[in-house]
Amino acid sequence: MGSGVPSQDLRLGRNVAVKFLPPALVRDHQVLERFQREARASSALNHPNICTIHEIDEAEAIPSS
Repeated sequence: MGSGVPSQDLRLGRNVAVKFLPPALVRDHQVLERFQREARASSALNHPNICTIHEIDEAEAIPSS
């Protein structure tokens, strides 16, 4: 549904993955709600083979690499 990119949490000094929705999908209210719902559901899970969700946020633009 989205694309993930490796990144670094500068505040906590750890490797993270940041997932973005393509701009065309962000405009679709149902897709955005599904993305947020999946993140909330995933954040409730605690298992070594499932990544931890630390935050859901919105940005005006995707930073360039």
